[in-house]
Amino acid sequence: MQRKIRRAVITAAGLGTRFLPATKNLPKEMLPIVDTPIIHYLVAECVEAGIEDIIIVIRPGNEAVMNYFTPNKQLEKSLVEAGKEKQLKNYLEVVNEANFIFVHQRPDLPYGNGSPILTVKSLVKDEPFVLCWGDDLLLNPGGEGGVKQVVDFFVSHPDAYGVMGTTEVNKEEMVRYGMVELVSGGHEGRIKKIIEKPKPSEITSNLAEFGRMVLTPEIFKYLVATNTGKDGELWLMDSIEQLLTKKPVYAKKIQGEFLTTGDPLRFLIASFKYALQRPDLATDLKSFLRKEICP
Repeated sequence: MQRKIRRAVITAAGLGTRFLPATKNLPKEMLPIVDTPIIHYLVAECVEAGIEDIIIVIRPGNEAVMNYFTPNKQLEKSLVEAGKEKQLKNYLEVVNEANFIFVHQRPDLPYGNGSPILTVKSLVKDEPFVLCWGDDLLLNPGGEGGVKQVVDFFVSHPDAYGVMGTTEVNKEEMVRYGMVELVSGGHEGRIKKIIEKPKPSEITSNLAEFGRMVLTPEIFKYLVATNTGKDGELWLMDSIEQLLTKKPVYAKKIQGEFLTTGDPLRFLIASFKYALQRPDLATDLKSFLRKEICP
């Protein structure tokens, strides 16, 4: 099996109902963390990992993501004239380093997080590929992005048919995620089972599935439109659970801080954490927070 990974899939086809009305005409993946859209950070991770083709699955009628990653020469000229070269450079360093393919999610597929991946089956072809959930971020100043971490782990494990990034979460958060149990315990190694949003009595590990993973074409033996699960949805985790009973799938503990932006509170927390890493914002923001929290 080829170990080099050239393609990544980023899901951006959700309705973002928790952020309405802001997401009526704007995908939640385009909401800004300070001054940069969430999805820009994911694409930057893919570029860092040497990904050549980035496939972004969007919903029909909402092409904001496609417009963002399509260069606009007139806008670039205006930014240079306005002295905004730094902002333009940060944007082009990501956009110019990969090929972008935008695909509308197939409307005939069942509802569920497996449908965006099944939509692009013919594009990933017979090669391993990266998958990123469009609303998960990794804050790891000075360190490697999550995509590079799972890609390097996959390359170093020739028997792997998949690698799932994981992160430790506290007990109160475990019921929100897919929890991963390893064959030999610990924090990295072959996965024994995955329990999606477990009941407290079902929890056997503090490792949660992180929105960075490598999958191989083997997943499509199980990820089919008729293989629906809970509530009639097409769940990717169900297919991975079926795959790992036949082939080795590994967990890689991601170095850095996992931040989800899936709801307004966690989006705000991520925004503050990113802002506090910015030398141009941190001092004033800390001062403001001290005054608000401890008046």
